[in-house]
Amino acid sequence: MKVTLKDIADDTGFAISTISRVMNGSGLISPDTKQKVLDSAKKLGYKIQINGDHKPGKQINVALVASGFHEGEFYSSFFNGLNRASANNNVRLFLIAVLNYKKGLKKLIKELSSSYYDGLVLFVPELQRPDYDKIAAAIPAKFPVISNSLVEDPVFPTVTFDSYSGGYLAAKHFQERGYKKTGIILGPPERSESRFRKNGFTDYINHQSDTELIWEFKGDFTFESGVEAFAEFHSLDEKPDAIFATNDTMATAFLETAKKYNYKIPDDVALLGYDDLPHNKYTYPTLSSVHTDYEKLGNATIKSLLDCLSDKNIKASLLTFVPVSISQKESS
Repeated sequence: MKVTLKDIADDTGFAISTISRVMNGSGLISPDTKQKVLDSAKKLGYKIQINGDHKPGKQINVALVASGFHEGEFYSSFFNGLNRASANNNVRLFLIAVLNYKKGLKKLIKELSSSYYDGLVLFVPELQRPDYDKIAAAIPAKFPVISNSLVEDPVFPTVTFDSYSGGYLAAKHFQERGYKKTGIILGPPERSESRFRKNGFTDYINHQSDTELIWEFKGDFTFESGVEAFAEFHSLDEKPDAIFATNDTMATAFLETAKKYNYKIPDDVALLGYDDLPHNKYTYPTLSSVHTDYEKLGNATIKSLLDCLSDKNIKASLLTFVPVSISQKESS
């Protein structure tokens, strides 16, 4: 049976006219009353579409659904950038962590789209195109979802860093510094951003006559794979003189392990990471990296979401790249 405004009125004790004003976005309703009405509507399964909540200057509620949380600076930097951007745009950001994206993600997002959230930011890098198709089929067509995870042929508007340019700039940096023989520590091949970073790096090198790629290691973005990469590097007869690790975690692991074996960085091998996390300033030597500005990512993400809420006819397949740059420190 369809839930009506009368059902919510009976549940909360408020008049139907009060329930109606909440649903119409009236500014004459107290925050406590509004919250009680919205909580009741959610509990009863009423489809909430509050009119007027998306006007410029009016605060909106956005859920950030993210997976893969672990100790370290990447996720704190990512969330901090989005949170600052949200605060600057009158957006309240609610973090919802997903421990296992294979279990219940579609159901969770469907529930969020029917509650009092005005939109959703999705950062689940493990998802592939079929996963996004299933999510899109489960939520209202006009409920705005912005993805921060790179995927070819996106289903939702996507805002992410320019991973291809990051790899390209890393290779160019090595060439400009005079390194001839290069290596790369890859991320997991199923992750689009990993493939793009590799493609940018190799495309640049393949078009140069004085630089070559002589070593690749299949990593997975973890600290352990950075340690394993060093072990293989250490055993090589012909070693690269500069290595691009496609995230800072693997680069840091390689750096710290190399020091234990008395390698001098960058004299014996130069090293460049990706993400330019804050701890790079405190390694010894300090770690060069592809710089990613998370507040810029956050600003572009929130802008895209607000554009969707303003009915600016944003195409679902829109892919926005946030520029990256090289942050040179002592390791290269």
